[in-house]
Amino acid sequence: MKKTVILAATLIVAALLAVVLWPKNQPAPAFALPDLNGRTVSNADLQGKVTLINFWYPSCPGCVSEMPKLVQTAKDYAGKDFQILAISEPYDPLESVKNYAASRGLPFAVMYDADGSVGKAFGTKVYPTSFFINKKGEILKTFVGEPDFAALYREIDKELEK
Repeated sequence: MKKTVILAATLIVAALLAVVLWPKNQPAPAFALPDLNGRTVSNADLQGKVTLINFWYPSCPGCVSEMPKLVQTAKDYAGKDFQILAISEPYDPLESVKNYAASRGLPFAVMYDADGSVGKAFGTKVYPTSFFINKKGEILKTFVGEPDFAALYREIDKELEK
């Protein structure tokens, strides 16, 4: 019993320290990738825009399931300082990524992380994973799996007002 109480207290203290000491608004890792049109997209493109970076790949069921909602989000915020960047991880060949993007008319930049280094720099381990980034290029929130899009819209609106 005493060991259980000590363990519980230790876990509570550790959790509180993690919340207090966890770095807030860390800058997005440096990256530069060509999009499917050959234009290089990098951290410089994050400045001045609220951004959702989505890590995905075409044969990922969860990724494919959320993609229409990402397309709708891009359309809903067209003309505003918001962008979606879709980075496909190398679990599928580049041709599959190109075919998927073309057949669905994805209205945002799609990049192919051929060696997985950008996904690794962001720490992605589960797909889809999205990073919500402010106009300063700082990560505000990470969504593992499909985001709650109603909550995401509230976050986007809040950041666009700043």
